[in-house]
Amino acid sequence: MDENANNPANTREFMAMWNTVTADHLAHKLTGVLQQLARRLPAAALDEAQASGLAPLLVRAFQVAASPEGGVHAAVQFLAEYAADAPA
Repeated sequence: MDENANNPANTREFMAMWNTVTADHLAHKLTGVLQQLARRLPAAALDEAQASGLAPLLVRAFQVAASPEGGVHAAVQFLAEYAADAPA
């Protein structure tokens, strides 16, 4: 296998790879945090699979909030639109 296959060809490709690795790391960390937070709420619980499913969505909402055009309102709108598109 070519060792250069995993090396980015340019800055744009490097940033895409970096963003993917960062998002994966944050989603993994957020999975544990979500489970801990759920235990602090009465009558709420998230198992690891549920927390793992929510984590990437929340990471994306955080990215929306951090973008120049974003903010908390944009992140909440992103989550609301995602929820509205969910199958019934």
